[in-house]
Amino acid sequence: MKGITRRIVCVCAVLAAGGFASATDLTIHLKGSEPVSRTTIQYQCDANGVKMGLPAGTFSVEYVNGGGNSLAIVPLGGKSLIFANVISGSGARYAALQYIWWDAAGRSTSLSSDSLAGQMRSECHRVKD
Repeated sequence: MKGITRRIVCVCAVLAAGGFASATDLTIHLKGSEPVSRTTIQYQCDANGVKMGLPAGTFSVEYVNGGGNSLAIVPLGGKSLIFANVISGSGARYAALQYIWWDAAGRSTSLSSDSLAGQMRSECHRVKD
């Protein structure tokens, strides 16, 4: 096999009312020598975030970078949704389904949705450890 294969293992937990329901492991093989980095950041969003499916209170978003890929794993609708980085004028913009998770160069973070039900937006902020 040519090249070095990097593995990213994402443990995506599905939470149910009352506790841990099940987990799914996902392994992605990325060719190349670029190291894989993982960062977890705590966020809290406004009331619109809860209406859109984000957890109430503080929650974690995991960022995974490697092999020319940038992903954000966001808890949404009781699942872990994997967002892929897309072109942005500033900051890091990630897309999944009808959602956009946008970290505008550390100034602000938001979740927006554009669906048949209409457009929604939630403003979020990082929670200091």
